[in-house]
Amino acid sequence: MHAPRPSIVARTLALTVAILGVLAVACGGSQPVDPGTLLLVVTDTPAIAGSPTAQPPPATATKAPADVKLGDKLRYEGDFEGAAGVYAAIAGQATGDKQQQARLSQAQLLSRSGDAVGARTVLHAYIAGAGTGGDASTARYILASTLDDLGDLTGAADGYGRYIAAGGVLSDFARVERAKLLARLGRVTEAETAAQEVVASPLLPDFKASFVFSMGKAFEQGHADANALAWYDRAKLGGDVASALARGGAVKKRLNDPAWTADFVEAVSAYPESGVASDLLDELDAAAVPVSDHARGVVDYRARRNDAARGALARAITAADHPAESNYYLAALDERVGDTTSAIDGYQRAHDLDHASPLADDALWWRGKLLEQAGRYAEAGASYTALVTGYPASGLASDANFHRGLVQYRSGDAAAAAATWGAIVPASSGSDALRARFWQGRALLAASDGLAAPLLANLRNEAPASFYGLRAEVLLKKNDTKDREPKLKDQQPDWPKIAKFLKDSAATDVNAAPAADPRWAEVGELRRVGLNAQSDTLARALLSEDSRDIALVYADMRAAYEGGETSVAARSAATLIAALPVGAQPPNALLQIAYPAAYSDLTTAAAKQQAISPSLLLALVRQESYYDPDAGSGAGALGLTQVVPATGEAIARDLGVEPFAASDLYRPKLSLNFGASYLADQLKQFQGDPYHALAAYNAGPGTASNAIKASGDDEDLFVEDLEFDETQRYVRLVMENYARYRQLYEGIDRPSLPR
Repeated sequence: MHAPRPSIVARTLALTVAILGVLAVACGGSQPVDPGTLLLVVTDTPAIAGSPTAQPPPATATKAPADVKLGDKLRYEGDFEGAAGVYAAIAGQATGDKQQQARLSQAQLLSRSGDAVGARTVLHAYIAGAGTGGDASTARYILASTLDDLGDLTGAADGYGRYIAAGGVLSDFARVERAKLLARLGRVTEAETAAQEVVASPLLPDFKASFVFSMGKAFEQGHADANALAWYDRAKLGGDVASALARGGAVKKRLNDPAWTADFVEAVSAYPESGVASDLLDELDAAAVPVSDHARGVVDYRARRNDAARGALARAITAADHPAESNYYLAALDERVGDTTSAIDGYQRAHDLDHASPLADDALWWRGKLLEQAGRYAEAGASYTALVTGYPASGLASDANFHRGLVQYRSGDAAAAAATWGAIVPASSGSDALRARFWQGRALLAASDGLAAPLLANLRNEAPASFYGLRAEVLLKKNDTKDREPKLKDQQPDWPKIAKFLKDSAATDVNAAPAADPRWAEVGELRRVGLNAQSDTLARALLSEDSRDIALVYADMRAAYEGGETSVAARSAATLIAALPVGAQPPNALLQIAYPAAYSDLTTAAAKQQAISPSLLLALVRQESYYDPDAGSGAGALGLTQVVPATGEAIARDLGVEPFAASDLYRPKLSLNFGASYLADQLKQFQGDPYHALAAYNAGPGTASNAIKASGDDEDLFVEDLEFDETQRYVRLVMENYARYRQLYEGIDRPSLPR
């Protein structure tokens, strides 16, 4: 059992004392610290009953410097509690706009650190000092959210209402929160009216789909079950249908409506891969409600309840209940436990039982993969060919066609492989074409064909920054193998140079670009109020809308850069580069926005501590989070380096970081240290090979080890042998990023890989 975790206040005090100690040492140990009172909690308002945030002990005065630069530095590094204290000291000494800005920064950080009571008091002070502009301010929105956290639903709803009436930038988002609050309060008529306003608003469809489901939950919390069921029914029309069925069924079950079983059975049968399916199956079993053995087997397979899955699937086959699909999942179970022979036979049986089964092409694919891994190349080629010819519209057909050449290559017939890959090139595009060209060149090289070198050289010249162009350079032994220390320093963009390049290469006068979409103001404001996921979603949508208009994307990029939005600026620059005419090589001035030296001091320090390349670490950060410290994934990975909390706990123990909470992964300094540590561990485990280490970082050491067994020390085969498409893509993209960082910050004249 872990020892009790120190309170926020205790942790803040410890961090602040440590920071002040470091400052004293940095000043020679004899310089006095700037006077200023750090109020860890500047409030005397009692906690609201039932509040998730306990009332902290009375504030104590601790000396802290009222230093804006220090506050900004601590915030940048992720010491949110220490930064809040510094801003409190500034607010206590400053007046006017400086005081207001310090209050807002303090409140944002107190809220982020979980001190809702302290944030509430500071926000009230800010709004009182803002005069007529207070209701439309960032502070008003955060205050409404804070009151919601503290359980003051009426105060929160009124706060959002005042913000909407004042025309705040995020009024559409405030309407979402107000409608849910009214539903939770049981104010049904008002809630329904407010909800219809949201549905009619210009919010993105993704936001509306999420809202519809959340309105069902809100009405459920407000004991308006009929309204809840209506909104869950509405949610079934789009979005997470399985969750809507699960929640609607739960309401019906509580109301003793026997129709709950139909909802649960539908969720289990139609969405067996959903996160709710296994729990729903357990509830159906407890109520002795029959569920088809095929559906049961798939749910248990997804939940990794292997024995239960095997029994259910076997019964389904006996009863002719989806026999082809049931055989497919039995084969997958055999593969999971390492019984390759049975899995190969099972996949063949699944295909032969029903050529029109929705899993027939998958069965051929996985049979081919297992045969290839077993060295049974002729049989693997036949399975891949059957997929390509029998299911040309399958999403697996392209990969199967490529692997037809790969098994020929592996069997020693390089000439036949070159011919197979050569036939793919004119019929494909994008990365598929580049991969086929690379492997055609490699096969010709193995066959001592004189066409190999010019083919690889053309690939290198035409797609120098692509993974396969970079690997062609390695095959030609023209890559830069020198190890250098990068000079990671952001430079002010040369906007005139970028504008001239775009005019010359794309015939676009970006100086005449139209004004940026006003919704970009919402992107920044969403981040300021703590709605980081919504900010990211909206930014991606706006970039997608603008992506075909180079002038618009340029305007987006410049506005984001000048607003300090590194992640959005980098995404915009990448979108702009992708929109350039084929063959146009962007100047470093543009590339440095797409590949910034983000968190350069923290990155350099973390990489140096772990003896890894800072360029490789930044390349990883770009792919993991696009430099967004608040990034999160559906798998639960958090922060700049996207470490999952369970792995974070292990790294924290190794590095002696105590106490540790999952939310600490949003702190840039800690995230970079943890990511560098984990990457260094993988590099050590895989003898310094970055391809192997990156695969292990993304999918675990087991995935990398399995691919190594098939490929040996051949890095090109290793990438193709990785089990998951996502991991293959991850390794390719991080290595592309790595080559760009070496070019931009290590003084190389073109992107290049060291090995």
